Amino acid sequence: MRVWIKRILLTVAALLAVAVGYGAWRFGHPALPADTVTLASSNAAAGDVTARYFGATTLTFGDGKNTIMIDALLTRPGMRAVMFDKIASDPALVGSVLSRAGLAKIDLLLVSHTHYDHALDIAAVAAKTGATIVGSPSTREVALGGGIPDARIRTIKGGETLVAGDFTVTVIRSAHSLGDRVPGEVTAPLRQPAKASDYREGGTFAYLIEHRGLRILVHASANFSPGMYRGVKADVVFLATGGLSPHPADFTARYWDEVVKTTGAKLVVPIHWDDFLLPLDQPLQPLRRFLDDIPLTMTRLAPLAARDGVKIRYMPVIAPVDINEAKGK
Repeated sequence: MRVWIKRILLTVAALLAVAVGYGAWRFGHPALPADTVTLASSNAAAGDVTARYFGATTLTFGDGKNTIMIDALLTRPGMRAVMFDKIASDPALVGSVLSRAGLAKIDLLLVSHTHYDHALDIAAVAAKTGATIVGSPSTREVALGGGIPDARIRTIKGGETLVAGDFTVTVIRSAHSLGDRVPGEVTAPLRQPAKASDYREGGTFAYLIEHRGLRILVHASANFSPGMYRGVKADVVFLATGGLSPHPADFTARYWDEVVKTTGAKLVVPIHWDDFLLPLDQPLQPLRRFLDDIPLTMTRLAPLAARDGVKIRYMPVIAPVDINEAKGK
C-alpha cells in the first residue's frame, strides 16, 4: 500500500511540476530571435529627422524645429488595473518621460485609433506640449474628456494633408488588427479614470510622413485594406507586428506584401511588439505568450524580408535615432 501511495504522490508531483512549468512558459515573456538587431542611438544633423520610440506604437519624429508624435501611451498601467480596475494618465510620469526625451513642444499628435494603448495619454501629452490632436471623432471625445479645447483637436476621415514646418503628413484610412476586442466608437467625452474597455477603436489610420524627400510610413495596426498603398512609396515602414501570430502565415505574408513590398521600403522597424503592461523604466520585452507569439511572427517575416531585400531593425527605448542614417544600417 505504501508503495502505491508513494507512486501516486510522485505522479501528482510530476503533473504539478509540468503544469507549473507550462504556466510559466505560457504566461512568461519569450525572447526575441537571436538575430534581432537594434539600431544604435545617434543624433541627427541639424534639419534631419530624429525618431524616438516609447514602446507600443508611441513614436516621435523631429527635426530640431518641429515634432510629430504618433499615439501616446507613456503611463502604461499594469495588467491588474487594465483587467479589473479603471485606468488614468499619470501627469507626473508623462511629464518625466517627455522631459527625458527633451520634448517640450509637439506640433501634431496623430492618433492611429482610440484603444487605450494608443490614446490613454493623448490629453496629458497635449496639455504639456501644446500639441494639436489629430484623429477620428472618437479621438475628439477622448481629447475633450481630458480637457483639451476643441480648437486644438482636428477630426479626420482619411485623405487629408497636414503640415508642420518641413513635415508633410498624409492621412490614410486603415484597418484594425483582426479580432478587435473593443470595437465601436467613443460617443461622449471620455473622462478618466475609465475602464480600458471604454476606449473603443473608433476607426484606424496610418500616416505617411514626408520630410525633405524622406518618406516614413507608420502603420500602427496589423491589418490592411487591399490596395490601400497603391501608388504610395516609403523609405521606412514602422510596422505593427502585434496580433499576427494567431492567424495563418499566409495572412502575415499578404500583410507584408500590401504594406512593405507595395511601398518599396527597404527598412522595417517593428512596433507594437512589446508588453505595454510593463512600465517604461523596465527593458522592453515581447508580449507574453498567452497574448501573442511575437517570435513566431518574426520568424514568418524574416524570409519575406530576405526575399525583398529589406532590413528589419528594432528601435532603442526613447534614445534618438537618425532615420536617414538608419536606412543604411
